[in-house]
Amino acid sequence: MNKIFLSFLLFSLISCSSNDEEQDFSNKASIVGKWYVEKAEIYRSLNQQTQTSFSTDCQKMSTHEFTATHLISISYAQINNTCEKTDAVTKKYIFDKGNGKFWFENEENYPYFVTQLNQTDMVMEDRTQDFDGDGTKDVLRRFYKRIN
Repeated sequence: MNKIFLSFLLFSLISCSSNDEEQDFSNKASIVGKWYVEKAEIYRSLNQQTQTSFSTDCQKMSTHEFTATHLISISYAQINNTCEKTDAVTKKYIFDKGNGKFWFENEENYPYFVTQLNQTDMVMEDRTQDFDGDGTKDVLRRFYKRIN
């Protein structure tokens, strides 16, 4: 009887590891909310190098707000030493959290991939462009930070 109880206790401890708690936490994460792009990385297949660019304070004012069905993007840029609003766009999107695939309505052939998502950070990859002209698609990663 004691062996059965000890086996059950050991199994219970293993099944309650910290990895499960982290997984539960990430399952609660959602793209719904307001985000800004902190940095971007382009992995170029031609030379197998990654180019990183960090957003300026003005660019960080640009927001990407995901509702349950739409993305509302408001862009800011530096114009004559002043940070000015340059664009506002609303697009309907679809997000399959199961495989991390994200695309805009009627653009199913141009998906993005959410490769990291938690309460404060999101990484979205664009694998549809050839930035270095070598005939192979490169990877553009955008690193988002949640505003709210």
